[in-house]
Amino acid sequence: MLYLHEMIDIVGEGSPAYMDTAVERSRHSESQGISRLFGVWRVIGSTNRWPRVVNLWEMDSWEHWAATLERQFLPDKQDAALAPWWKQALQWRSGGFDRILEPAPYSPSRDALRASGLKSWVTEQTILRTQPGMRADFLLAVEKHLLPILSKEKLSLLGAHSAPMRSDEVVLLWCASDFAALCASAAGRGTDRAWQDWQQLLAMTCLESETMWLVPSAKCFFHPLFKAQE
Repeated sequence: MLYLHEMIDIVGEGSPAYMDTAVERSRHSESQGISRLFGVWRVIGSTNRWPRVVNLWEMDSWEHWAATLERQFLPDKQDAALAPWWKQALQWRSGGFDRILEPAPYSPSRDALRASGLKSWVTEQTILRTQPGMRADFLLAVEKHLLPILSKEKLSLLGAHSAPMRSDEVVLLWCASDFAALCASAAGRGTDRAWQDWQQLLAMTCLESETMWLVPSAKCFFHPLFKAQE
């Protein structure tokens, strides 16, 4: 698998409208084999800079991304529906920052999460930069040390990814069934021994990190109200 991670700067109160148009775009993209929308979220302003939206798109491989790029940039293969969608979306967005992500072997696919019946109101996203050359070791440590903590607290991993075009960068996403569960987890991280050990490992292996909490669109497959709105 390969992923496109987008952080979109939103104009004014345009987050709901932009999220809706991203979902609309995803229906076309998936029907045409361009990409699949893994999730779309808005940033909770009390946790990070806002207003912003995060999109995560899933593709099968680098070869799949090559075909997607051709649909965007090669005149004889361009997707005729893309330019009108971009023009429409400009009323709600002003720019952003994108990453291509490669998943760790244990990172779940969209189909696997769908099959699990996952439901979540809130996601925690952390972007980290490891010490030079330690990204692969860090992702192994996530599997060995962090996943058991998440499982114990009934938090679900959404993704553990490296950013091949960004030096030593890792993107982690996990989610909770509701806000109370994620807040309870955050409250205990200062005293829980397993979390303290994880934080110590972070301090030894990572140069910097940035965390934000995200709320998914109700049109995401894992949103608790998704079925009611289909």
